[in-house]
Amino acid sequence: MTHNNEPKGPWLQGDTEVGQRLSSIRLRAGLTQTDIAEKVAVSRQHISNIETGMTSPTVRVLGDYLQVCGMNLAEFFYGPLPINQTRLQREYHSKLQALLQNDTTSPVVRKVLDSFMTSMQPTLTAVVQPTDSRAGAADTRTA
Repeated sequence: MTHNNEPKGPWLQGDTEVGQRLSSIRLRAGLTQTDIAEKVAVSRQHISNIETGMTSPTVRVLGDYLQVCGMNLAEFFYGPLPINQTRLQREYHSKLQALLQNDTTSPVVRKVLDSFMTSMQPTLTAVVQPTDSRAGAADTRTA
């Protein structure tokens, strides 16, 4: 039996980055927190708590929130889907979408994806970071 006063694990706490992204998506859609709350059937305070990272949305709330804003879970987590996807890519995305919409598997899938993206961050950053050959040349002169 679960009690409200039990400590929550880190996977149940809010996520400021997710909240900021949701707020940005909502604002781009021209909606208020009240608009979202009414359409998702939760309180405006709950939407505020999600957007400030005080709490995390359930998969249902996240999916409904995004749908109201004209987006889906796959786009939220991975960006717009390419138009020229192969059959295998479409199949992969539909399976991933089903996993993300399942309240039982979603936390595990999110945790794995977050870990993967964190592990890829140095590689992704290295790809987009420009190198300044002048800085390297200046270092060799002073040595």
